[in-house]
Amino acid sequence: MSGKLRWLSVAFIEYVSQEGKRVLFDPWTAAQGNELCPFGEEEFLDTDLILVSHDHFDHISSAAPLCKKSNALLGGPDESMHRLYNEEGLSPESVVNNGNGYIVGGGFENDWIKVVSTPAHHSSDTSAAIGTIAIFKDGTTLYHTGDTSIVAEMEIYGRLYPMDAVFLPVFGRCMMDYIQATEAVRLLRPKKVFPIHFDCNEKPLFERDRFAEYCSQKNPDVEVIKTEMNIWYYI
Repeated sequence: MSGKLRWLSVAFIEYVSQEGKRVLFDPWTAAQGNELCPFGEEEFLDTDLILVSHDHFDHISSAAPLCKKSNALLGGPDESMHRLYNEEGLSPESVVNNGNGYIVGGGFENDWIKVVSTPAHHSSDTSAAIGTIAIFKDGTTLYHTGDTSIVAEMEIYGRLYPMDAVFLPVFGRCMMDYIQATEAVRLLRPKKVFPIHFDCNEKPLFERDRFAEYCSQKNPDVEVIKTEMNIWYYI
């Protein structure tokens, strides 16, 4: 396995698979007002698939514009997908499952990826918030939890789909704090964990480092990454 990924602020993760497939999780670029992201839309014109967790601006704002410019497929919660093509002019043909998206427990599959949606405890302007497990053709398995608190079902999903990398929000105000995130890692048992969304906190590096230290103590068999912006990490 030789895929690579980078964090591009908030919950935005870009992953390039071993066979060169490019997947964006919860993209929010500078073109849609994200001052933390170093790139606009032009960086992602060769994207193959976009996966969104819920209908909040910092997770979905760039989905429709990027799909239109890159011809990427889009996956995410059902009603949120309908809003994008009803309100933002996205073609239903751009959305997986014949324009319908999916909801918790569902997902979609093609010849190079299988996507499984999981519960997430959070709000959403449409549909429900979800997490996303992505299983690539070479076996690499990633879990983007979306914005959420700890979810008991994480133990089940970690057992069903052994994970190479997990992306967890460490924020505390409206999603997991570092203690919950550390317990989530214990339930999931991934090889690597990447804290995300900490950059929206008043003390972002403090939150990241507090989690990394605590999680490493409690989960010594997991590699805890002190996630840095726009750095490629290899899986």
